Amino acid sequence: MKQVTQDRMRSGRADLVGQRYPFQYNAADRLERGRTLVPRTHYIDGPTVELEEGETVLEAAERHAVDLRNACGGDCRCTTCRVEVVEGAEHCPEPRANELEVLAVNGLRPPIRLACQLRPEGDITVRPLLRQSEHASPPSLAEGLAQEREVVVLFCDIRNFTPFSERHLPFDVLHLLNLYFDRMGTIVENHQGYVVSFEGDGMMCLFLAGRGAAALGATQCGLEMLEACRGLSEYSMEHFDFDLRMGIGVDSGRAVVGQVGYYNNTRLTAIGDVVNTAKRVQELTKETGTHLLVTNAVRERVQDRFRFGQELTTDIRGKAGKHQVSEVLAAT
Repeated sequence: MKQVTQDRMRSGRADLVGQRYPFQYNAADRLERGRTLVPRTHYIDGPTVELEEGETVLEAAERHAVDLRNACGGDCRCTTCRVEVVEGAEHCPEPRANELEVLAVNGLRPPIRLACQLRPEGDITVRPLLRQSEHASPPSLAEGLAQEREVVVLFCDIRNFTPFSERHLPFDVLHLLNLYFDRMGTIVENHQGYVVSFEGDGMMCLFLAGRGAAALGATQCGLEMLEACRGLSEYSMEHFDFDLRMGIGVDSGRAVVGQVGYYNNTRLTAIGDVVNTAKRVQELTKETGTHLLVTNAVRERVQDRFRFGQELTTDIRGKAGKHQVSEVLAAT
């Protein structure tokens, strides 16, 4: 009886240790069973998963379908896979310079680590700091498709539209806007572009067909939009006494392209310096009295396909130094 009681006491203590300190007891248990010890990650309020040799916490999480964000695809270019190391910090190698640099952007430091860079050498307990919300879009529709790539961005805007909207009835304003957007959006799609946002009377469009093809498509698109605008201007003059004119700016460069939004309300977008530059170049059309301006990055790819007018070396708001932009007049 005494031996049975002692066995039960030992069993009870072991169970208690296993509940409070899961790795201490289970590690001993694995040694007793003769199994090879491998690092494991225990998630607060979540599962415990084993890591393969040399595997990062993020890679193991993906294998086991653990919900960890990774907007950049695990390339140490964002902090969405950040975790707090609650236990086992002694089993974590010191962060490398690239991880420290990325963490510092958001004022973070250990025990906050990037799961895409963390390769623990023993058992750890972590708390994910960014989780999908209850209504978040599936990764295949949102962050999972985000990628950095070469894009061409086109911004267009109606000239003097604010005074027009102030003088006319809201339904009339909406009528003309929708007529304009319908014509312009159709032209964009005909050139394999995407209308990704409407900003008042402005549009942002993406062309993703590859460097040369996208630059050519966007520039041809711009010229056709100007031609369509001249036809719409006749209509707006006849019915609303408004000379409908527009300005267009085009730039080429690298951007992160993906879906943005929430739940079932998402849309394609691009984020990067090229987006801001295209918008600023469009604004330059007002200052220079032009209608279609492209940056040198675009002109270099379409030089032989179009006839150019003014060549300007100018400041671009929000960017340092001088920049060259060219007026596009017509196709050759």
